[in-house]
Amino acid sequence: MEYETIDVTDERVRELAQVLANERAMAILRLLRERELSMSEIAKELDMPISTVSYHLDKLLRVGLVEVAGKKYGKRLQEVKLYRASGRPILLLPRPAERRTSPLDKLRVITLSVATGLSALVYWAAEKMLSSERSSGTGTIKMFSAETTSRTGHSGDYVPALLAIMTFVIVISAGWFLKKRF
Repeated sequence: MEYETIDVTDERVRELAQVLANERAMAILRLLRERELSMSEIAKELDMPISTVSYHLDKLLRVGLVEVAGKKYGKRLQEVKLYRASGRPILLLPRPAERRTSPLDKLRVITLSVATGLSALVYWAAEKMLSSERSSGTGTIKMFSAETTSRTGHSGDYVPALLAIMTFVIVISAGWFLKKRF
């Protein structure tokens, strides 16, 4: 689940505190936790002037406690926004967030680096081995004539790429397995 982080020096924190301290804003928020409503439905339900509801909805939207859930058509066939309480958590930070790399993040980067490097090495070695065997005419790899290759649509050129892909998948799988164990 994603969450929003706000530094306590951010202007939105002051707005958030004002919203949370305001009874009318909290009444609107409680109502929107239950169901999606339009501005006029909120005003009617809470017996508030629509201008008051509009003011508080604007503040609730700005701080991220309420979001637009969708639209519907009103009595005069005008689009009307529907509001709901946001399900996204807000985290207040007393100091600026530091970017820390977790051991699992490091393991992912190392696994990806090793997988890429090994795949490139396997591709290079297989390509070199195939090209030397092709040029010398010896070895166990059976060469196709141009006629056979065009008829079947196959050649030995896919072998290095296939080996590289298999190596990459094996190393990534090993990293995934290690991550699950620790």
